[in-house]
Amino acid sequence: MPTREFDQLLSASIRHGGLSQAQIADILDFKLFGNAKGFVLLEDTEIGEIPPTPASRTDLNKVDDRSERLLLQATALLGEPIGYVQESGGCIVNNFFPQQTQSRAATSDSFDTELDLHTENAFHAIQPDYLLLLCLRQDPAAEAVTYIASAERILERLSYEDQVFFLNEPYNFLSDYGHSEKNQRIDINKHQTVLYGDPDAPFLRFDPQFMVAYSDRAQRALDRLRAVAWEVVEPVRLTRGDLLVIDNRRTAHARSPFTARFDGSDRWMQRTFASCNLRFYTEKLGKQSRIFELVTEL
Repeated sequence: MPTREFDQLLSASIRHGGLSQAQIADILDFKLFGNAKGFVLLEDTEIGEIPPTPASRTDLNKVDDRSERLLLQATALLGEPIGYVQESGGCIVNNFFPQQTQSRAATSDSFDTELDLHTENAFHAIQPDYLLLLCLRQDPAAEAVTYIASAERILERLSYEDQVFFLNEPYNFLSDYGHSEKNQRIDINKHQTVLYGDPDAPFLRFDPQFMVAYSDRAQRALDRLRAVAWEVVEPVRLTRGDLLVIDNRRTAHARSPFTARFDGSDRWMQRTFASCNLRFYTEKLGKQSRIFELVTEL
């Protein structure tokens, strides 16, 4: 979507997004104060007429834009809507549904494989602050589950020594962004700690599939952290109209496998990212944009 066209849609979304005053208050409260779960769920929002789930993005023909306006209104309450060139070709509103060619891939278009716990774009210098998921259609068998593990709940199960270790031990975070496809595990020399920020209330970056430890001790610690994260997950089963807002810096999230039918009834999700620091990124990059290619350093 051209920039001017998107800006018009965003402006319309702010004014006529469909969120109630109570829902707006819930989102702003979450942004300002957070919570122990690391997410907020708004149920049964008005998303308009949803056509049959397409088989591919080339078949996507959605006329009613009420779901997009609602999703963008919620995103704008949290920060600036942003996108990534490697995510759905740079679209800011991403549409995800089962695609046969992505059956077992570790992507949001897969269906019969589990997506392990991770924070979104943990390797990227411009990491989204919030991740929003809007369910347009639940999978027919209601098998799909989104799992969320909050940093607060994880830290409750880590010793002081473990926390100090993860605040200081660097891991090599590989990029899944390649020229031709995702999930290529590309070394971009990105050495980062798992915990960062305020030691008393740290942020979390976590993506075991794309992390390399520098020692056996670091690998054992990472394996334990993954196990702890799965112990504290909270499952969320999204149905039509459910809007899930996840704090991407204080959680890791995952998705269970589910069955696809490819008959128009399959699960259909929309996703956006929100950044609270777009002006800072503009200053550092010397370029104003909502869509980012791979940025390794600022």
